[in-house]
Amino acid sequence: MQYRKEKLVCNGNFKLITDLNEFKMALWINGFGLENVLTGEEIIPVITIFNLDNMEEVDGEVLKIKFRIYPDGSKYYEVEVNPFLKSFVYVGETYSTDVFFKTITGEEWE
Repeated sequence: MQYRKEKLVCNGNFKLITDLNEFKMALWINGFGLENVLTGEEIIPVITIFNLDNMEEVDGEVLKIKFRIYPDGSKYYEVEVNPFLKSFVYVGETYSTDVFFKTITGEEWE
């Protein structure tokens, strides 16, 4: 079984990378990240405690992403990511994707 998958998004300019990991016995988390196809630059690192629930592409430029964070997993988070601008909108505010993890969790990415 292959756990890591890649899907081209935004007219083939970026890869949505998902990585299925067993979090607890029989609880599988579908971690995700984004990468620039041409440069290999990591736009959002693959974060294995974030579970991708849904991703919708809008006009080939924006990705609407709905996810949960484990171990809690009861709260849903929704962001709109523009990988071309390396930015995302969360709760009405725009941030750089460099601070994606910290903005959502309040903690530094390790």
